[in-house]
Amino acid sequence: MIHCMAPRCTWKNVSLQRLHDHLSKYHGNLKVYECNVVECTRKFNVKCSFYRHLKTHFSEASNIKANNPEDIPFSMLNDSTTAYAENYHLATDQEQISHTLSTPEPMSVNDPTQRLEDLLCTTELDALIQQMQHASIDFNLKYLNANTVPRKTVFDIQKDIKLKIIDPFSKAIDVMRSLGLLTEEGKIVFNKMLSSVNALDSEYKYLAKLKELDLFVDPKEFVISNELQPGIVHNEQMMDSNPVTGIILPLEFTLRKYLESKGVMSTVMNNITPSSDGIIRTILDGSVWKTRTIGLGSRLVIPLNLFFDDFTTTDTVSPHAARTSVCGIYCYIPCMPANVLTKLENIHVVSYVLSEDRKEYDNEQLFSNLVNALIKLETKGLEITYNGEKVNVYFMVGNITGDNLGLSGILDLVESARANYYCRLCKRNREQREYDTIEYEDSFRTVDNYQEDLLKDEVSLTGVKSNSIFNQIPSFHVVHNVYFDMMHDLWEGVCVYGLGHYFNYFIKTKKFFSLDDLNYRKNLFVFGKLNSSNIPDDIKDINISKCKVKMTASEIKTLVTFLPLIIGNLVPEDDPVWNHFCILLKICHILMLREISVQDLNILRKLVSTHHAQYITLFNDKLKPKHHNLVHYATFILCSGTPRHQWTMRGEAKHREAKQYSRVNNNKINLCKSLGIKASLKFAFNLFNNSFIPPSIDLSSSKLSIMHLKTEYVQLLNDCKIDNNAVKYVDKFIKHGLEFARNTVFYIRQNDLASIYELEDIILDNDEKLVMVCHNIHSRCFNNHFQSYEVYKTMIRTVFIDIEYLETCTIDLHKVEEKLYLRCCNLMNVINNV
Repeated sequence: MIHCMAPRCTWKNVSLQRLHDHLSKYHGNLKVYECNVVECTRKFNVKCSFYRHLKTHFSEASNIKANNPEDIPFSMLNDSTTAYAENYHLATDQEQISHTLSTPEPMSVNDPTQRLEDLLCTTELDALIQQMQHASIDFNLKYLNANTVPRKTVFDIQKDIKLKIIDPFSKAIDVMRSLGLLTEEGKIVFNKMLSSVNALDSEYKYLAKLKELDLFVDPKEFVISNELQPGIVHNEQMMDSNPVTGIILPLEFTLRKYLESKGVMSTVMNNITPSSDGIIRTILDGSVWKTRTIGLGSRLVIPLNLFFDDFTTTDTVSPHAARTSVCGIYCYIPCMPANVLTKLENIHVVSYVLSEDRKEYDNEQLFSNLVNALIKLETKGLEITYNGEKVNVYFMVGNITGDNLGLSGILDLVESARANYYCRLCKRNREQREYDTIEYEDSFRTVDNYQEDLLKDEVSLTGVKSNSIFNQIPSFHVVHNVYFDMMHDLWEGVCVYGLGHYFNYFIKTKKFFSLDDLNYRKNLFVFGKLNSSNIPDDIKDINISKCKVKMTASEIKTLVTFLPLIIGNLVPEDDPVWNHFCILLKICHILMLREISVQDLNILRKLVSTHHAQYITLFNDKLKPKHHNLVHYATFILCSGTPRHQWTMRGEAKHREAKQYSRVNNNKINLCKSLGIKASLKFAFNLFNNSFIPPSIDLSSSKLSIMHLKTEYVQLLNDCKIDNNAVKYVDKFIKHGLEFARNTVFYIRQNDLASIYELEDIILDNDEKLVMVCHNIHSRCFNNHFQSYEVYKTMIRTVFIDIEYLETCTIDLHKVEEKLYLRCCNLMNVINNV
């Protein structure tokens, strides 16, 4: 045992290295160094001589142990001390030692350097090096995941870090070692850590490391057409092979790693069972899915929705706009909860092809690789690891989704909305559709009449162009793809047509208000925090004259939702056009529900029929194709689940990633390949950080303040486990992506009934569980003219301690003429809490 020789210091240890560190850190240079090992009293004035003397003691101990272990003094009989003394070479002030960063040649077991390496290969050091490498991988993935950062820039930054930070730091380590400011052990530790970062300084090495970690697989480039075309080869004009290609990402790898990620498979298992209460929620509750899964026995079958849509990656007026328009193909599991599906990380890129190639080549050439992958997933399944066990999972295509134009093209149906047989669900001709207020089941497409239409081979009489390649999937058929998109049919369709007529009637015909009044009221209306990003721009007079309103789907949704509170008090209650608008609002209310009962569907059919009949009468206008789609929505919900759970709103939001990256990417020759690699790196980032499933309650950005419990809460929180003298108050928390803070208004829903509260305080009890103190908000009545609930705040307090398990959603209240109103498109009834 070595004792510190500094006066009044009681430090002791068995390691020379620890003694050196202790003296350097706490005592600096001593005037006299006295040896106290095995009653040795030699004194030294020079530090390096003292250390050299100490080394002889441990060398003797090593020799004694080798010859006769029983003769070793007890104070010297310590394996770690002896091993350290044998292997540690102390640098003196005069020594200049040079070391190489390359891997040393193999040495014998008795070689001191090799034994020093063995000493350093400890679990703690390995963990430290792994942590350094983990940080390096995470650093690169963070910026490779950014939509506005090119891949080349990321690795240029990595090279600059190596040249301007790591290399100078390595040289500083050599200098510190030569001056005795750093030990040999410390230098090796630093070199190992830095070398783990240097190993990933190029894209090739980095991607190889990601593949080694099973985070990345190269996207596959497939050939669409390989015809000889005129070209220039070696400055001569001749026929050249210039293959037309697309990109498909490894679907099996994507789904396997996705399901094996933290929390994903357990979330799927919790939502894979159809509803037992008769309420329609997801595709699992639809009649089509139930029919297709009959006879599968104990197989674990997961639905997989595909999304197809074209998008432009550059300015639409660019000379190269045609060659940079891309068809994006994505997939997602439609039975996942809403808070999971809204995260773009859970929508996975499957393939990219140029839109221009879609016009020239048929779907069989474009999508044969995708269809083969889907057939394999359905017939052979996919083996994944879940809870430490191997599980075989099968995937079946639920619905192929997209907008009306793209979806008809993908399914090889006629694409023009003016075609004679345009509808994907029924065979009503154009003249009939323009006046249909109800649907006719006897005109539905079936497998039999689909085959007959193929034999006729006459698009104008059938609406079928050719046999879809997706019919090769065993359980799938085009006529069973009962799907309509609410974003395009309702918000960008029926609502746009209606608003054009409404504004023309209110402003031009009846003159209830002017266009300036409308824009003025809209601009002064407090839409609330939840809708602040979707406030529409001012409406122009030219749009009113043409009965057209140009806005995005989100802006249309916001305007339609709050229009009753903006201009409702300017319109008479008995006005027939206003009553027609109220019917449209009721349709929106039902279609925006995530849970729909059969009773709601019966109401929906009547509302749609009344709306269409009045539209023809009031505006002397024919029904548009999107009006006709709305007729089928009740059947669509019965067959395929709620429309909001499968609409294209989030799929089109996924385009933003590719659009932003295309603006900073210089590769215009093979754009699809660049987008495919970028999508694979973004997926690797999500895998590495387990960012697919958000926590149900997130307190990571919350601030805690400890103070005494408020007097008015003492009796209220009597049953809660809270220390009154040290209460932890929380400023906010996140639940399912929604922020709850003081003064937040939210509802708690049970079936079709909702209770409204205003959050007053958030407290953590002794078990670290959230306790919410809220004020009750009561409903006076439902105002039919405003299509809103008139509510008022009370001083009655309610406490919630199980907020994690309640169905909650934040909302906004709006003041009109000194009264509070609630406008919400996903509630049916607000109960009085008295």
